[in-house]
Amino acid sequence: MAKGKVVYVDFRKGRRPAAGGFGGGPRLLFGVFLGVLVVELLAVAVLRPAVISSGFFGPTVIAVAVLVTLGVRRAVARFQVARAYRDSLGPGGDSPDERSGGWLH
Repeated sequence: MAKGKVVYVDFRKGRRPAAGGFGGGPRLLFGVFLGVLVVELLAVAVLRPAVISSGFFGPTVIAVAVLVTLGVRRAVARFQVARAYRDSLGPGGDSPDERSGGWLH
């Protein structure tokens, strides 16, 4: 049926997809988490060093770092989706439905 047909694929054109899909990969998120932890520890050590000995300090610092990391992941994912949408618009800037004249409903 497809005897004699050859398909050429150029892998150089596209970018490699980010590891982990939208929102960044595990390395990025772990780096953000560690960065937030270091910034928090330095800020607390400079502003209120007595708080470090509190029993609530450790879980609070970790919880804040996790929340900031999730926020960064969400922001990166929104940026990536918006960029993918802008790339799909093409040079004209019209939405895909307006270019083709057809609508989904």
